[in-house]
Amino acid sequence: MELTGWKGGLQYYGNYALKLACLNLLWLGGIVIGAGIAGVFPSTIAMFSVVRKWNQTGDMDLPMATHFKKEYQREFFKGNLYGYTWVIIGVILYVDLLYFRGIPSLPALLFSYVLFIFGVIYLAALLFAFPVYAHYELGIFHCIRNAVLIALSHPLYSVIMALGFYFPYYLIVKIPGLFPLFGGSLIALILMQLSIHIFSVLEEKSKE
Repeated sequence: MELTGWKGGLQYYGNYALKLACLNLLWLGGIVIGAGIAGVFPSTIAMFSVVRKWNQTGDMDLPMATHFKKEYQREFFKGNLYGYTWVIIGVILYVDLLYFRGIPSLPALLFSYVLFIFGVIYLAALLFAFPVYAHYELGIFHCIRNAVLIALSHPLYSVIMALGFYFPYYLIVKIPGLFPLFGGSLIALILMQLSIHIFSVLEEKSKE
């Protein structure tokens, strides 16, 4: 019997929370299976793919574990290459910034400011990195390029994405016990939902 009223709402959101918790456990399991280093990116991509599927179909009762496993296996090598490309870019920017900040000269100071701006753009693009990858069938370079272009050309969307990341992150940091249940899935849900809306707006604008 389907419940109505506040009991129905409680049942709906309870089921929603349960699905998110199961997805988070799959995400953590995928990271463990890949020994952390090789598992974090394909597992994260698979998690975003599941959330995207929920948004597309409106059905949270799809075979989550089957879809997650399929995407994890399919994206294992490409996903790691994609993820570690972002890591390498970030490390290069960070090391260069530290290096030039340590040189007491005006050109070095100016260059450090430029690198800082690049770093901000990098962090903004990183918010779109996995949603773009999960939503579009594109190569690694094109995914990175699209994430950067969206962050550069639509700074307001970047701010919205940053807030969408910050609030669940803040909640999880304040209540560490939430991490095993919602540490990744809640953030993925919010970022993917925001991104899908942003992508649809951008696609409509491109048609005009």
